[in-house]
Amino acid sequence: MSDSNSELIISQPNAPARTDLFQQSPREMVAHASELATVLKDVIVKQKLSVRIGPNEYVKAEGWSTLGCMLGILPREKSVVEHADGSYEAVVELYSLKTGAIVGQGSALCGSDEQRWGKADRFARRSMAITRATGKAYRLGLSWIVTLAGYAPT
Repeated sequence: MSDSNSELIISQPNAPARTDLFQQSPREMVAHASELATVLKDVIVKQKLSVRIGPNEYVKAEGWSTLGCMLGILPREKSVVEHADGSYEAVVELYSLKTGAIVGQGSALCGSDEQRWGKADRFARRSMAITRATGKAYRLGLSWIVTLAGYAPT
């Protein structure tokens, strides 16, 4: 018996999955990174995730995090230490969502002697140290992609 309500479903093979950026040939890696940079620049411009300092335009921490998410790389706080002078030093690791492997790390300080942060609450100095360490971790490994997007790396 045939069912008159049956539909013919034509399936097409899925496009091949993108391989990890760092497991491609140099030519493919640059092409993929250039595509990422174009999309990243659009997000940075629309969301105002950069700041001009002097003649250069720099990406804010949220822009770096956007790039990390595009690559499946997220930050994880490793440590935060409060020093005797009230400054905070943070270490942030970057890990791959795909493999769980640590793929980068950065550290940064938020000093109690800084004009903006010296009188800030402790939690704010701690948080800024983490934000800076996150930006530094991404910058160390991925600044070449941000440069492709037209931004200053540091």
